[in-house]
Amino acid sequence: EGEPAQTSSSNSSGRARSEGDGAFLMLTMKDKYIRKFLHFVLFPSKVARYSASFLHMLMSEAFIVAQLTLELGRQMALVPGKKWVLMLLRLLVYSALLMPGFIQVAFFYFFSSRVKRSVVYGPNPRNRCDLYLPPGVEAPYNLPVTIFVTGGAWIIGYKAWGSLFGKVLSKEGVLVVSLDYRNFPQGRIKEMLEDVDRGIGWVINNIHKYGGDPTNVCLVGQSAGAHLSSLALIECAEKLHLAGGKGSGKASSWTPQQIKAFIGVSGAYDMDRLSDHLNSRGLHLSLLNAIMSVNGATCFEDISPATRIFNYVEEPDKYSSVVDSLPPVTLLHGKDDDSIPYEHAEEFGHVLERAGVEVDRIFYEGETHTTPLIENPMRGTGDRLSEGVLSVIKPETDFKSSKNRRLVPEVLIRLALKVSPF
Repeated sequence: EGEPAQTSSSNSSGRARSEGDGAFLMLTMKDKYIRKFLHFVLFPSKVARYSASFLHMLMSEAFIVAQLTLELGRQMALVPGKKWVLMLLRLLVYSALLMPGFIQVAFFYFFSSRVKRSVVYGPNPRNRCDLYLPPGVEAPYNLPVTIFVTGGAWIIGYKAWGSLFGKVLSKEGVLVVSLDYRNFPQGRIKEMLEDVDRGIGWVINNIHKYGGDPTNVCLVGQSAGAHLSSLALIECAEKLHLAGGKGSGKASSWTPQQIKAFIGVSGAYDMDRLSDHLNSRGLHLSLLNAIMSVNGATCFEDISPATRIFNYVEEPDKYSSVVDSLPPVTLLHGKDDDSIPYEHAEEFGHVLERAGVEVDRIFYEGETHTTPLIENPMRGTGDRLSEGVLSVIKPETDFKSSKNRRLVPEVLIRLALKVSPF
């Protein structure tokens, strides 16, 4: 099928990207003067200047989200079929039902001293990350680190989506870094991978400044984030060990050996086989083709972690050093996941195993696409995602005995699960 989001030529798309970068640069320049105005005219006192900084941050974030929403709406309007409209309505109802929990998490995100928001890790738009520090008055050091790459169908991902996960896990003494990255239409698969690669490298090389242990780093990706982070690992390993391979190009500022473990949660690992299913769920094939295109062409095999790993099975001698450099992999998936059926994770696990990668597959009865990340933590019990991460990165923690406050009544959670578009 055609790509309505790519009707312009490569030259015009290049101009669009240049104009987008120029607009971002202009916004940055304007921000400088807005910040000065807020600090020295409206908020001259020291206490008020803190409020000005917070207001400035809020305005900047709101502007970016609004700009992306408008552009996304323009792109979606070109997609044939309107099933996405129904999915959007379900998402709004789902969010409204869980709003009591989202408000409490937002309050923590914006006002807790444990959260360092929008730390810059690169030069591109949305090259920002949030850091979640453990509670305590003393400066922490040598903390285990978890890098979290959020999902969002490659379209609506955002670093703040990791705030509930960061809140729960940091309470157990883990420094959590939630990466932001360019989403479609601000970037396509190549730009997303570039951002994730750069973000991981920044964490490895800088997390010691915030009390993290760079020798104890776990990489976690959820949904689209699992796709991007697993692919980033593969590309990094191939750049390191292969000459002229698919991962050739500028070397990464990190190595796979610096990642203690990779945990994929409800991940998309075989885009070729998943494309029809995602199309039936409302992510139209023409839009998916646009998201996954590289230089105007789409090849699902090249951007599918499962297919890339299968090459290692077929040519073990060529890829032996790549396999040896990959960290142990844990795949977590709910058996009631309608967005990405757990069988895809099961098959990816088999391929990893055949290639010689250490892999552990854990499939949960009754869990959906979002329950490990959203609904279970909001219940205050049964948080299997945090439990799974802690068992890898901090095995001495007895997380099952930890108690977290319920954020949303059970009746609202059950209703939300019934209308969930995920």
